[in-house]
Amino acid sequence: MDKKNLTLFEAAALIAGLGVGGGVMAVPQLAALNGIIPIVAVAVGAYFLSLLLHLMVAEMVVREGSDQQLVELFGKYLFRGRFGKLLTWVFFLLVALVFYALLAGYLVGCGEILVALFNLPLWVGEIVVYGAAAGVVFFGIKAIGLSEKVAVLGVAAILLVLSVGSFAVDFNQVPILGGSAGKLLALYGMIMFGFSCFFSIPQAVEGLGWNKKLVPRAVALGIGINLTFVVTITVMSLLVSETVSEVAVTGWCVAIGPWALYLGGAVAFMAMLTSYWSVSYALSVIIRERLKLKDRVSWLIATAPTVLVAISGLTGFLGFMKIAGGAVAVMVAILVVPAWRRSRQVVPYQGLAFQLDWLAHPGFQVLVIAAYVLMAAGSVVSVEG
Repeated sequence: MDKKNLTLFEAAALIAGLGVGGGVMAVPQLAALNGIIPIVAVAVGAYFLSLLLHLMVAEMVVREGSDQQLVELFGKYLFRGRFGKLLTWVFFLLVALVFYALLAGYLVGCGEILVALFNLPLWVGEIVVYGAAAGVVFFGIKAIGLSEKVAVLGVAAILLVLSVGSFAVDFNQVPILGGSAGKLLALYGMIMFGFSCFFSIPQAVEGLGWNKKLVPRAVALGIGINLTFVVTITVMSLLVSETVSEVAVTGWCVAIGPWALYLGGAVAFMAMLTSYWSVSYALSVIIRERLKLKDRVSWLIATAPTVLVAISGLTGFLGFMKIAGGAVAVMVAILVVPAWRRSRQVVPYQGLAFQLDWLAHPGFQVLVIAAYVLMAAGSVVSVEG
């Protein structure tokens, strides 16, 4: 295969990688406030709702024919008129800032794991992680696809081992039903955030350029991988952990035994690393398209500031940008529907690899917007008490 071509699973792993290091790992702490059946029902419902939006993004990118990023597509189809160029630049800067913060957060998280395992200074751990993370992105989309595939399979294998090991521990009494509307809404918002992989769709389309009919399957499989991880980590954490920790895998492994802590650290490390690969590559392509730069220069601008922010210890900045990241996810989700509608008007069907005509029904479009408005509501709802 060509150096830019990905297999179906590599493309799916690239999509999954963008979400697995963030919201997916934080879901169980909110899930602990609800019963098992509501948790699984909300997770499955969130999967299908998020799938609608991601399929819209996929069709819009394929229809465009140039694998452009969302920043440029919004600039073409939405940010028009007198202030169109200004709005496009503002959106570009907002996305870049949020991505820098997310990437710095992944470096800090991975660095802390190395500190715990090898007693390194944190800044040394962050630089080591940066070399491994940004180094893969330097070699392009095929290297990222292969790395994402290995990491996703590695996470899946470790979760299987931990699940089997959990049967040696007495299970907790977890309610089958329970929770409240507010707690379920908060859980839904976090799961939807973990499924928000739309910025990686153009890269998946690029990698599947040899057979774009596979794009919808890659999207469904990629988000499906995150659904599997969410349900597995959540259910097992609730059954085994004495207290569900913020990074749920940690509490789960503590309950199993000392040997499991190393595997839990590996899961958290690989999850954040996969997200770094997907997010930083998306950012480098966004920078390349907007600033008209060469690949290597775009890669450097996309990755170098992340290690500087991580080393500087700007935790307040990272916390603020985490909130902003949720806001950007909701904003993008709401903008996708009108942009997708406009793309169908401007670029009619001309032998496209696929066209999802059923999504043109107004009911699906209203459902998508409502789903992400609810996601926004879930991110601010109080779950105390």
